[in-house]
Amino acid sequence: MKNISPSIRPYLEEIAQCLWSKNASIMIGAGFSMNAKPIFENAKRFPNWQDLGNVFYKKVRGEEIKEARYNFFDPLKLAYEVESNFGRSVLDSILRTNIPDSDYKPSDLHQALLSLPWTDVFTTNYDTLLERSAESVSERNYKVVVHKDNLVHSVPPRIVKLHGCFSASTPLIISEEDYRTYPQKYAPFVNTVQQTLLENTLCLIGFSGDDPNFLQWIGWIRDNLGEESPPKIYLIGLFDLSDAQIKLLAKRYIVVVDLSECPDVEGDHQVALERFFNYLLSRKKEDNRLGWPEKNGKLNPDLNINKTIQTEGIVKRWKYERLHYPQWLIVPEDRRQNLWISTKN
Repeated sequence: MKNISPSIRPYLEEIAQCLWSKNASIMIGAGFSMNAKPIFENAKRFPNWQDLGNVFYKKVRGEEIKEARYNFFDPLKLAYEVESNFGRSVLDSILRTNIPDSDYKPSDLHQALLSLPWTDVFTTNYDTLLERSAESVSERNYKVVVHKDNLVHSVPPRIVKLHGCFSASTPLIISEEDYRTYPQKYAPFVNTVQQTLLENTLCLIGFSGDDPNFLQWIGWIRDNLGEESPPKIYLIGLFDLSDAQIKLLAKRYIVVVDLSECPDVEGDHQVALERFFNYLLSRKKEDNRLGWPEKNGKLNPDLNINKTIQTEGIVKRWKYERLHYPQWLIVPEDRRQNLWISTKN
């Protein structure tokens, strides 16, 4: 693809090879939610860390600070002050009020992301955009995991909600104390991400280089993995990082894939991510070694709709798959799993 900068093409090629070999996972940060589509005009925008810090400050100090600037962890400290003074329910209520989940719907970027064969999709976001988008992705059957105890009984591909979710009665990880105790209280989540990183390439999208979630998770991951043959972690997006910041990230075994180097992106995050997803998809089309027919229809019934009225279309799709079977003697494991998912209900 000519619209990909030669300086980052080797990294994208490595990610694509791992992805289509079923050896790539992705972690989604708050920045990715900025791509959601508002349901109505003048919908409140998704807040950044600066915005949340301002809200917490006003709650505990009784006044606003204009043009406030916090260091990386001040919003977490202020969140803990809110909890200490007003209780956990008030802190959670502030998050639900200021993050307009129900005012937005998933965008085409959410669909493009989840249509790719990630082993797992991890997210630190509380909103339900990924889950809602997954409902319309026929290529993948994602299981949403919110509670740490459910990890044991789940199998990939999963959408793992690492920091809680608005749709479930789980704590929302936001305060300084939450982060301090997280590796102990939520060890199954940390262990799952670490194990995934040992087995797969990990991509990070929606994080900045100084995002508190990013910094904490990288620290937790590095704590137990050691420094011999470190796994590859790719931080993908538009960045304005200094040479010193890039060198620091490299020391933490993080490769920065700056999509701003691509032609005609011009600072547009949506265009940059479209370019990234399209490149990954193009590598699939160029190298379909399995020879399997491309999916262009549903293979399994939607459990929320009357199954009878769906049967005709699904049976036609099964017939197409059978007639275009690429003469494998033994069906590959991922296809056996898809067959089971498609027929078990």
